[in-house]
Amino acid sequence: MNRRVILLFLLSFLLLMTRSFAYFLVTYVVRPGDSIHTISRDLSVSISTIIDFNNIKSANSIKAGDTLKIPQPDGLIYEVQSGDTFDYIAKLFFSPVDELIAANNLRPDSVINPGQRVFIPMSLVNLYQYIPQSTPFRWPIYGVISSDYGWRTHPVSGQPSFHSGLDIAAPEGTPIFAASRGTVVFAGVNGGYGNMVEIQHDNGYVTRYGHMSRISVYVGQRVDTGSLIGRVGSTGVSTGPHVHFEVRDPKTNTMNPLSMLPTRDLMYVIRREDDGTAAGGK
Repeated sequence: MNRRVILLFLLSFLLLMTRSFAYFLVTYVVRPGDSIHTISRDLSVSISTIIDFNNIKSANSIKAGDTLKIPQPDGLIYEVQSGDTFDYIAKLFFSPVDELIAANNLRPDSVINPGQRVFIPMSLVNLYQYIPQSTPFRWPIYGVISSDYGWRTHPVSGQPSFHSGLDIAAPEGTPIFAASRGTVVFAGVNGGYGNMVEIQHDNGYVTRYGHMSRISVYVGQRVDTGSLIGRVGSTGVSTGPHVHFEVRDPKTNTMNPLSMLPTRDLMYVIRREDDGTAAGGK
């Protein structure tokens, strides 16, 4: 490990120890022999963070001499939209609001404006996710269901059509998380789905996530429940920012995602550490 990497480690450790999560961006110049895996390991950031910050199209495309922006410590950026509040942004990342505010060296009464960039340390991301015991999947995003599974009038064509998934509306740039552990088997453009990620899960099911503004994984990547896989967008055939969340059984038949997810009041959950219970929040 070279001096530059050691220095980054020391700076990141100091930030964590002081609980001041104000981040900084490192410009990393890719060296001969580097891969996205070695960079992730040496700088202690997730592969998806590297892809997300640099909008990398292929994990194998980086080469010596390329420059990458790497956040220290590991974390994600959200650009404030009109009407956003700290409480709402915290829910988008399944994070505690008080710690998110502190992470940006702000106060609860601080004003946030559209276009402002908020940093969410990875140590806070999904701290309040609900990993279900009785259903196969967790909610991939925090949002509002805008279109159910089944027959409907297509919002673009105006014709009756079968909707093979669940549309969950959220602001553009909202993080999308893997609904369960698995392997990414598709990451790219897929017709009306627009930018889409498909995951083959260890339980035999397949999930699809459509209309992304950004894809933050690559084909062959292993993801855990709650891993960042991309950002909400409106690519493909879409009338507004949302994720099309689709579930297919081991025989590739589509299923109603609501039958595979926890109830809606468990979309965002605060765990009480004193007794191990969980309280839902809408």
